[in-house]
Amino acid sequence: MKNNSSKTAWVTGGSSGIGLELTKRLIKDKYQVCIFAHAGIEQAVTELQKLSPAVCGFELDVQNESTMEAKFAEAAATFGAPDLLINSAGISIAKNFDEMSSQEFERQININLVGSRNVAHAALPHLQQAVQQGKRPKIVFIASAAGLVGCYGYTGYCASKFGVIGLAEVLRMELRSKKIDVAVVCPPEVDTPLVTEERKTGSPVTAALKQLGGGTMPVDKACKEIYEGIFSNDFMVIIGAQLRILTKLSRVLPDLYRSQIDKKLDKIIQKFSL
Repeated sequence: MKNNSSKTAWVTGGSSGIGLELTKRLIKDKYQVCIFAHAGIEQAVTELQKLSPAVCGFELDVQNESTMEAKFAEAAATFGAPDLLINSAGISIAKNFDEMSSQEFERQININLVGSRNVAHAALPHLQQAVQQGKRPKIVFIASAAGLVGCYGYTGYCASKFGVIGLAEVLRMELRSKKIDVAVVCPPEVDTPLVTEERKTGSPVTAALKQLGGGTMPVDKACKEIYEGIFSNDFMVIIGAQLRILTKLSRVLPDLYRSQIDKKLDKIIQKFSL
C-alpha cells in the first residue's frame, strides 16, 4: 500500500468533527491519510475509503504514549513517514469551576494538553525520518479560541488549550533546527458532535459570551479556513475575522477588553438571575 511518491498525513481525532472534515480535504488533495481516534474508526474509514483507497485507521488513546508508539509504527509501515501531522483529538466539559470535579478537570488536561505532548513525542522519530527523506514535515495542533482568551464555564478546557498554544510555541523554536515546522490553529466554536454534546449541560452565560468570538461556525466553513491556514506559513492560525479582532484587542488593549467583557458578563448574569 505504501506509495513513496505520495504525500502522507496523520490525523488524530480523525473519525469525527474537524479531524474528519480535514481528512476529506486531504484526500481530495491526493494525500494518503492515516486517522487515529478512540472511537468510530471503522465507520469513518469505511466512509473515507469511498473517496480513496489510500486511507487507514487506528484506534488509540492519546493519554497512552506507549500504545501510540506502536500504532504510529504500524501507520509508518503502511504509508511511510508523515509529511503532515494534525492533532485534532480533544474533549470539552462545559461546567463552572465549582461544579467540576478534579477528575473532570484532569481529564481535559490529560487529553487536550498531555495528549498533544504525547502525539508530538511519539511521532517525532517518524517526522525526523521524513526529514531524512528530504521532506519538510509539519505538526499542526488544533487548539481553540479558548486558548487565546478566557471563557466563562471553561476552566478545564481553557487551561488545557492555553497550554497547547504554549507547547506549540516552544516546539516551534526547538524543532526549527530539525527542519520540522509547527503551527497551532485557534478556531471559535465549530458545529461538531463535541459541541452538540456540550450544549446539553453548558451554561447560558457561556453560550451568550461565545457570540463575542463569532458564534458557532459551520464545520465546512471553519475547516475551509483551517485547511488554508495549515498550508500557509503562519504559526498561529486564528479562524474568523471577529475572533481575530477580539484576540488583537485582548493583546493590545487588555484592560479595555476585560472591562468590556465584564460589562457584557454582568448584563448576562442579571438576565439569567444567576
